Order: sequence, then structure tokens, then C-alpha cells
Amino acid sequence: MKYLIRSIKYFFYFSILTTLIVVALVLIGAVEGGIENIFTDGYNSLWKIAVFFVIVAAVYPKFGFVRRKLETAADWQTVRYKALEYFSTKPFKIESETADSVSFRRRNIVEKITKMGEDRITLVRTDEGYFLEGLRKDVYLYASGIEHSLPRENEE
Repeated sequence: MKYLIRSIKYFFYFSILTTLIVVALVLIGAVEGGIENIFTDGYNSLWKIAVFFVIVAAVYPKFGFVRRKLETAADWQTVRYKALEYFSTKPFKIESETADSVSFRRRNIVEKITKMGEDRITLVRTDEGYFLEGLRKDVYLYASGIEHSLPRENEE
């Protein structure tokens, strides 16, 4: 269900962003107003663009969101403490915490809006290890930062 909601959000995000760009181009006089003048096939182009956005929005959440394992030999309390310490220096705050997970959200409302509310990063403890989940760029960036302060799996 989360995947479907993300796809719908991104469809509207791409549609609104494209509309704003086209309106800006009309307002600055870069193109003449009217759908028939802006696009080669006029109104028929809108359907083609919409189909393209549907395809991109359907695929984007698969590649845009990841779950990355933290390579560490540390116990949960150490990983949790280091993550809390690390995220306290970043533009994040704790959203929620359970026995097996800690969820962080961005503090800045503008960043939340630009990420369409998909600004959550979650640290999860499983039988396989510790994982960071969220937007690909954020997960890889912050996972590296947390791992840097933790002992590696091959260290004793």
C-alpha cells in the first residue's frame, strides 16, 4: 500500500512541477500561450505526457527508496546510541521509537514539503542485522556516517 501511495504522490509531483515550468515559460515569454502552441500535438501531447508520468511514478519508488544494512558488530544499544548521537547533529528529530526501531524526520518544513512527506529515515533491528530505510540518497549518506563511528563486522 505504501508503494502505491508513493507512486500516486510522485505522479502528482511530476505533474505539478511540469505545469509550473510550462506556466513559468509562458509568463517570461519563452513560449507562446496555449496548449496547441506549446506542444507539437497540442492536447494529444497531454495524454502522452501523463502516460510517461504514470510509468515513471510507478517505477520511481522502487529505485528511490532503499533498505541498507549497517555493517557493524556492535550491539543494538550501541547502534541506537550512535544513531541518536549522529542524527542530533543533522536536520532530523526523533519521530518515534520502539524496542526494535527508531524513526527520524526532518525538522525543516520546507524540506518536508519538497520531499512530499517522504523524509523519514528509520533504523531497524532485525535477526539479520541493523538496517537504515528511507530515500536512497539520505540512506547511503547517513548510513556511512553512522557506520564510521561503529566497529565493523570483521573487527573484534
